[in-house]
Order: sequence, then structure tokens, then C-alpha cells
Amino acid sequence: MRIAFVLLIVILTGCSTNRMPTDASTALRNATTLELFSLDPDMSDDPDMSDEKSNTTAFHGWEVLGSTEITARQSRDSLLDALEAGIAEHDRSVALCFDPRHGIRVTYQEKQYDFVICFHCYQAMWYTDGVENEVFLLSRSPQPTFDKLLRDALVTLPAPAE
Repeated sequence: MRIAFVLLIVILTGCSTNRMPTDASTALRNATTLELFSLDPDMSDDPDMSDEKSNTTAFHGWEVLGSTEITARQSRDSLLDALEAGIAEHDRSVALCFDPRHGIRVTYQEKQYDFVICFHCYQAMWYTDGVENEVFLLSRSPQPTFDKLLRDALVTLPAPAE
């Protein structure tokens, strides 16, 4: 009976290790450029908002409210440390929404890595050269760090999640 209970828990919670995918972590930590985005969480139905048409108005379907390049090593480390801590402390809960308010774009070894992050539902989608990878989960704890970096750069923040 005890083994059946443990198996049920493993099935229900998945087998995640609460670690950032290795490829994502390597790209983030060694990026030649890192841009942080403030996103409108209402996904656009406008076909003119596609990433293929303009990287300045859309980020994987979400309108960009503003962005800032993070060049200072201390700011990058703070952002990435917060992100990794949020992944490590995630309790495997997930909400049904996906209303991202943050994004990250990095360039590493001539590839583009994009991260679309919804702290409200604890999920992040990430892409390598436009190809979607497996979603990873995180807590809400990194959001204040993300918001501070955006505010410090005078970037408009979206309305908070309700």
C-alpha cells in the first residue's frame, strides 16, 4: 500500500528536479547580450503582432511594453540568481492561466534564447531560435527583482495579476 501511495505522488507531481534546464542555464549565464522585457499579459489576436514581422512590438505573441538591456554583471547575476532560486523553491503547483508579464532574450553562441515568464501561474516557456522547448516551473519570488530592474530602467510595468 505504501509503495502505491508513493507512486501516486510521483505521478501527480511529475519527476521534475526543480532545476533550470541545463541548456537554458548555460545560455543565460554565458550570454553575450541579455534583454529583459515587460510584457502585456493579454495575448494579441492581431496577426500583425507576430514575432516574424517585428521583434520590437511582440515577444512570442505578447505585446512588449518596454525592455532594457542588462549589461552590468551585478544586475545580471541578481536577475539570474533570483530566477534560479525561484525554480529551486517551486512547490510544483501550477495555475491554469498563462498571462506572462516578463520575458528575457539572450544571445549565446550565435543562437537566440527567449524566455516568456508568468509568475502568476508559475510557468516559463523558453525557445531556442524560435523553437519551443519544454516548459519549466518556478515560484513568484523572482518577480520583485525583475520588476526592480525594469523600474530602474524606466520601463513601463504591466498591471499586476488579479
